[in-house]
Amino acid sequence: MTKLTFTADQLVSSTIASKKFGELRKKAKDLPQFITENGAVDTVLVGYPYFEQMFERLTELEEKEEERILNERIDRINQEPNTILIWKEIRREPHEGAIGYSF
Repeated sequence: MTKLTFTADQLVSSTIASKKFGELRKKAKDLPQFITENGAVDTVLVGYPYFEQMFERLTELEEKEEERILNERIDRINQEPNTILIWKEIRREPHEGAIGYSF
């Protein structure tokens, strides 16, 4: 995994962050602010527009990954149709206490 890089100006202890939160929020609109606890980064404060960009990008990447997995499965089924398992044939009979079980 790629390590994040940031400047010393972006690091702030949790004690100072709690005392200067308004100032920290303003800084976070330009650059992410890394809040430390006992010398280790614990929390990252970012402006909302930046958060929206990250969320949109993450959603896009998740959709692409789902599509890749589905296409891979479709290709596998097309190459080896005899490996298809039909859900109704492999599911177990419901047991007492299972959702939808009736006497």
